Amino acid sequence: MALKKLHETRVGASCAVRIYRNSEFDEYVVKTVVNGKVQGGKDGGAFESDKQAARGTAAAQVRWLRKRMRLCQ
Repeated sequence: MALKKLHETRVGASCAVRIYRNSEFDEYVVKTVVNGKVQGGKDGGAFESDKQAARGTAAAQVRWLRKRMRLCQ
């Protein structure tokens, strides 16, 4: 699976939400990283068919992390 990172939003010192493009399957992948670990395991993340949906999912994940800032310190 060849992923190309398109965007990353940092939340606090140790959290991030990243958007990747997977050209092999023509999809976008949104991954949430807390303390260096991808949530949901190695293949974890939300899979979206278009960029706008991926951005919406990433924004929701950022809001979720900001509400739980103790995870990101």
